[in-house]
Amino acid sequence: MGLNQWMRVFDTVANFAQLTGRFKREGAAEPGAPPPTALGQIEARLAGVVVAALKEAFDRDRARMDLERAHLDAERQRAEEALRAELRRQASERALGQIRLIAIMAIGVWMLSAALAVWMPGMRAGGARGLLAGGWVFVLGALGCAFAGWQRISAWGAADAGPGRAVVDGPHLAELLAPWMLLAALALCGASLLVAL
Repeated sequence: MGLNQWMRVFDTVANFAQLTGRFKREGAAEPGAPPPTALGQIEARLAGVVVAALKEAFDRDRARMDLERAHLDAERQRAEEALRAELRRQASERALGQIRLIAIMAIGVWMLSAALAVWMPGMRAGGARGLLAGGWVFVLGALGCAFAGWQRISAWGAADAGPGRAVVDGPHLAELLAPWMLLAALALCGASLLVAL
């Protein structure tokens, strides 16, 4: 039985006890009626005790159910916070992996272009040297954006994700510019290699 059904049973028993007590009082007030017997008084007291016991039992059940409901709500909130933290950690790891890849590629482009500049004599000519210098500027810009993005994503991943905060934070300017600067560096270093040939 649910709590509502128990409450209806309790109300019915309480109303019945009040009704029997009222009839006994009215019957005793009538002239010529016999006075209330000891058995009737015992029944009235017993009905009152039963009603009080039922009320106490229902109050305990209600308090226990409220406590269980509060415990379940607290468990649900903890589970939601754990899920939010896990999603935030995964998003920051993905973003850091992308930034790390861009930084490694930028260092690789810089090292390869430096080796080609030393190895190929045509890379020291005016046009190839200018294109190579422009490529290196973009490589350094891509590295700077990658480091700035790394710092921001690390701080964002370590911050507390409260209930009102987003799980996934969008990329900022540094993370958006880093791949394009790397692509421009690749294009300029490739062009300097073609001019040197």
